[in-house]
Amino acid sequence: MRRHTLSLYAITLAGAGIIGFGGCQGNTDGGSAADPDYRDEVFVGDETSTGSIRVVLNESHIRVGDTSGFKAYVTDSKGQPIPNTRVICDTEQGVALIEPTTGYELTNGDGVMSGAVGCVTPGSYQMVCRLSIGANRRQFVSVTCTGDIPNGFTGFPGAGGGGLGGGRQTSENGDISITEAGLDDDGNLGSSGVSPDASVDIFQSADCDSSTPELDVEPFYDTYAVFNVENNLEERVTLMYLDCAVTGIDGTNNTANCGPIRFTRASDSSIEANNGSTYIQVPVFKGFQGGKYVGSPTDGTGTRISQQGIFNIAFKLYYQRSSDEDVDSDDLPYITASTTASFSNFNRCP
Repeated sequence: MRRHTLSLYAITLAGAGIIGFGGCQGNTDGGSAADPDYRDEVFVGDETSTGSIRVVLNESHIRVGDTSGFKAYVTDSKGQPIPNTRVICDTEQGVALIEPTTGYELTNGDGVMSGAVGCVTPGSYQMVCRLSIGANRRQFVSVTCTGDIPNGFTGFPGAGGGGLGGGRQTSENGDISITEAGLDDDGNLGSSGVSPDASVDIFQSADCDSSTPELDVEPFYDTYAVFNVENNLEERVTLMYLDCAVTGIDGTNNTANCGPIRFTRASDSSIEANNGSTYIQVPVFKGFQGGKYVGSPTDGTGTRISQQGIFNIAFKLYYQRSSDEDVDSDDLPYITASTTASFSNFNRCP
């Protein structure tokens, strides 16, 4: 496998869907009446006192038709478990949320919420769990559904999930396939894997430490789309350009079609025949003057990302076979994929 970092022009992505749920209750106990972050034995912390959430799947690779349990561990800023606090979960289409079916449940006395997911269709999907307080307190995990759909399988009746929209990260035409798709927003471009923690920071803090006279600007990076692509043809293919679409990132219902983001000859974005593969990173969001933009932020054509929430991102990756070098660019074949990310004001101060 080769690794390519493509220094291309930044643009954007995808369709939006924001989580919303109805209610359910879990078994709870505990709490701390002496702690000011608790009221009537229920945690009522805010951005300054809320700690973290950690989601652990029993199995991340599940056969279609099978299920796996998961647990969400919630701790306060001191590392102590938080009982009686609401954890909200949802999935992309293709993964059923079997428990809690209504999307949320309270942690028990040990600060743990238990649940289960089931695989409905093959592909690579995302699940996210978050706290009802503290917009930045959430975690994505990847769920890979393997195998074919069993004969007579009709899914998991009564299950929830699917509110993240989109669905398959893995999309293939039998010959060329995107086996993974995701985003990288923290400047860590040295990895050869696709991170499941798809967080896009859309606001940059001008000063991380207001107690000192020096300005300590928050680290802020361009956002890259990251793909693993496989070629099962008996001829070499060359990746030509990336296209994508995004709905609602400016607070409206408008869909912005981005691209084409063209691959340059210098990027060496070809994939050899017979199971050749490549890992590519393409800049798709541009950080500029404290904000994130779709398109160019300097020529009046870009759109600043102002809407916080969970967004579904769709991609079209166009390619050319070595035997079709005379094909017009408008008639090139393409493969598709989608992924889901959280857009928010994430704190990346040291």
